[in-house]
Amino acid sequence: MPASSGVTPSTPGPEGEPGAEGRTARPTSRVLLPLTAAQRKIWLAEQDACDGHEAYRISQCVHIHGPVDTGLFEAAMRQILAEADTLRVRIADTPDGPVQEVHPAADTAWACIDVSGEPDPHSAARHWIAADMAQPIDAARGPLFRCALIALRADDWLCYLSAHHLVTDGFSLFLITRRFTQVYTLLAAGEPVGASPFGSLADLVKADLDYRSSPQYAADGAYWTRTFSDPPDPAPLPARPALAGRQDVQQDMASGYLAPLAVCTSGDRPLARPEALHRATRLAGVARSRFVCAAAAVYAHQLTRAPEVVIGLAVTGRPRRHLLTTPGVIHNIVPLLLRVRSSMPLAELLTQVDHAMNQAVAHQRYPGEDLARDLGLPGSIASRFSLIVNVVPYGRPLSMAGSSCTVSGVRVAAGRPARLKLLALDRCDDAGLRLEVQAAREQYTRADLAGHQQRLLLLLDAMTTADPNRPVGAFDPLPAAGRTRQPAADTGDRARP
Repeated sequence: MPASSGVTPSTPGPEGEPGAEGRTARPTSRVLLPLTAAQRKIWLAEQDACDGHEAYRISQCVHIHGPVDTGLFEAAMRQILAEADTLRVRIADTPDGPVQEVHPAADTAWACIDVSGEPDPHSAARHWIAADMAQPIDAARGPLFRCALIALRADDWLCYLSAHHLVTDGFSLFLITRRFTQVYTLLAAGEPVGASPFGSLADLVKADLDYRSSPQYAADGAYWTRTFSDPPDPAPLPARPALAGRQDVQQDMASGYLAPLAVCTSGDRPLARPEALHRATRLAGVARSRFVCAAAAVYAHQLTRAPEVVIGLAVTGRPRRHLLTTPGVIHNIVPLLLRVRSSMPLAELLTQVDHAMNQAVAHQRYPGEDLARDLGLPGSIASRFSLIVNVVPYGRPLSMAGSSCTVSGVRVAAGRPARLKLLALDRCDDAGLRLEVQAAREQYTRADLAGHQQRLLLLLDAMTTADPNRPVGAFDPLPAAGRTRQPAADTGDRARP
C-alpha cells in the first residue's frame, strides 16, 4: 500500500475563527440538542427491535479508480469530522427522553484494509463490508461513524463510509462524500481546503423544531389529510419468504452480498437507452425523476391490477437552500396516490405524476407517522405503499486528485423497508441513470430483485421511446404468472392484496 504522506489537518484558530486552512473551530464543550422527528422515529424503532443487537447502519462506498495516498486520505477524513457536527454525535437517554450530544473531538473508527492479495479482492471487500454492517453500534458510547479505506489493487480502492442511521441519512452521506473528495484533492495539490461548506447541526435541529410549531406544519397536515383522506387498501408487490436455509440465500451470503441483518440488493444497472430518457424528458417537459415514478406506478399497476397505487417517495426533508448544506437526519417518505388505468395515455400519467410530485415536495416535511395518526390508520403509512422510490441526483462526477470516482447507492442495515425499494442513481455523466432494487432479505433474494430490476429497466426503456399517446396498458413486460390478480374492469374498485 502507498506510504503515508504524514499530512495532518490544520490547527483551528481561536474560538469561532477559521484555522490556517479556513476551517471553523469546533466548540470546546459538548452541545446538547433534541432529536429531530426523523431521528426519534429511528431511535424508537431501535428500542422496539426484537433483537437488541440489530445494527441500524447506513453506508456508502466510493470506488476510486486510481492510486490513493493513505496519509492524505486520513487527513481529509479528519477534516470532514471536524466540519460535520453530526459525525461527532452521541445519543444519551435522559429522564426527559433521548438527546444528542455534539462532542468537540472526533473519535471515529478508522481502518485501512488491504485485500489486494486475495484471489478475488472485490468479493473479499464485500465480505468485510457485510460483516461490518452487521455489527451493532452503541449510540451512547460510539463512535457512530466509521471509515475504511480498502485496497483492491495499487490503483483500485474502495472508500467505505458507514454510520449509525441516527446521525446521517442518504443525502447527508452524499454531502460528506462530495466534500471529502474535494478536501483530498486540495490537500494533494498543497492548497488550503477553505471554509467548511456545512451548516450547523444546531440550526438544522432548530429548523425541524420550528417547523413542528409553525403554520406550515398545520398547512402540510391539512394537505395530506385532504389528499389521502380515503387511502386504498394495501397493494404490495408479490414477495416470497427468503429463508436462510434456501440455497440462493446461502450462495448470496457466501459471495459477501448478505450479512445476517443486511438489506438484499440487486446492484445497480444502467438503462439500455439513456439518450432516449433525456430526449423524452425534454419533449414532455418533466424531470427524469417523474419518468422513474411513472414507471414505478405502471409496474405496480401491472403486478397488482390496483386502479390506485401508492408510491412511497423518499424526500430530503430540506425545502430551504440553507438546509441543503447541513449533514443530519431529517429525511422523510411521503405517499404519492396515483390513479392508473390501462387505457390512460402515457402523457396523461406523466402529467399526473408531475403534479403529484410537485405537491409532495412542497409538503415534504410532514412526518408519515403523523399522517397515519391523523387518518387513524394502524401502524405506519408505509403499510399502504406498493413500493418505495428514491431518486438520487448525484450531479457532476466526483474525482480525487485526478482519479475518477464511482459512488454506489446507499445501503441500510436494520430498519429495513417494509416494501420493495427502487433506488435510481441519476448521474450527470456517461453512466446516466442507473437503477437498483433493494428489499428486506426476509422477503426477497437477489435473484428475485434482479428479476424486478430487469423488468423495470425494460419498462422504463419502453416508456422513454414510446409515443406519448400510447396507453400505459401497452407497456407490459411481465409474465402473466407474475401478477397477483387478474385484470378487472377499470371501475375504480380497489384491489385487495
